[in-house]
Amino acid sequence: MKNLTRPLVLVILCAVIGGAWVVASGQAELLRDRPAVVAVVSLEEVWNQVDEREQMNADLQTEKEELLADKERREQKIKNMQQDIDWSPEDSEERAKKEEELMQEAIKFKAWWEWQQQRLAREEKIRYEQLYRNSVSAIEEVAEANGVDIVLFKERSPTFDPKLNVAQTLALIGNRKVLYVRDELNLTGQVITRMNNR
Repeated sequence: MKNLTRPLVLVILCAVIGGAWVVASGQAELLRDRPAVVAVVSLEEVWNQVDEREQMNADLQTEKEELLADKERREQKIKNMQQDIDWSPEDSEERAKKEEELMQEAIKFKAWWEWQQQRLAREEKIRYEQLYRNSVSAIEEVAEANGVDIVLFKERSPTFDPKLNVAQTLALIGNRKVLYVRDELNLTGQVITRMNNR
């Protein structure tokens, strides 16, 4: 019985390895026989038409308006402190104390304003990164639904400004990635619809 077990195990092992090789080579053959399907998406057009970006811009605008209103309140407080100092007697201890408080308030305000601007810029950057990730996710879904293997970035058509010199014109031409695409291979509209339906 022992003598039969070893050859049987070897036969089974060879069959498994051979089967795996046939499947792998079959898939490689399939990939060789089928051409890759390529499409394009205009990310600029997507972002100009999706509700998500519109909402993002509205939220950022509200934040900016609230921040500017807060800034005005703080500036008014500093102006009021300055006016209070102007009414104080010259060279008085009370005036010196108020001037010290005003200086501290002005320094705090400057630091606060710089931090708020950096925070708002960081928030805007994070939102654009999220919008990009959501766009790529929708592009992947639309590509899979349409049997597309590769999606390229569709740039806007170049505008040849008469003021450009030859080098600038050649650089503009050289930066193009997609020179032509049939309309039916443009998935932009489907991506916009998918993102707005989410």
